[in-house]
Amino acid sequence: MDVGQFYAAVAGINFTLLGLWWVAVTERRQLREGGPRVRRMAYTVSLQFLIPGALSLLAQVAPEVQAFWRTAFSLAGVLGVLSILMLSPEVVRENEMTRRGARLLRWLGLPIYALIAVYALVPFQGMPLTALQIEGIMLSLLVFLGAHTAWTVGMAAAPQEQVAPAPAPDDQGYQRIG
Repeated sequence: MDVGQFYAAVAGINFTLLGLWWVAVTERRQLREGGPRVRRMAYTVSLQFLIPGALSLLAQVAPEVQAFWRTAFSLAGVLGVLSILMLSPEVVRENEMTRRGARLLRWLGLPIYALIAVYALVPFQGMPLTALQIEGIMLSLLVFLGAHTAWTVGMAAAPQEQVAPAPAPDDQGYQRIG
């Protein structure tokens, strides 16, 4: 596959997943109104689609100019590491919903983002794949991780909400309304 086509597909997938995540945040009230830590986790999940999507777009701008895409990948790798390091420790203390997502990002996302940054800064010689292909493999892992984290956070059980008791039936078994 042509590297440009690959990165175009990855960009499309990531921005589609980002849009779907925003819909999930809108529809799942506990992600919107669950407090600052839950909202930070929702934002951290959105970054797992936004960073790889933006990188995929940048990889297509000038793939023959290594300094350009290497700078973009190294900065994005550092940004990914920093976003996880800054947001996940506080999020871990919130609840099981956000704790699982934060752990996934710390255990898997941090090393992947670090590898993206390191490999962009210090290319390894003698590899059977090109540098952009290796970075593409790591971005593909981030797509999987982002989708899995979104599922873990978005599909966690909502805290029990207060439900108003149903009105008592009258003598004939009908419920009164109003």
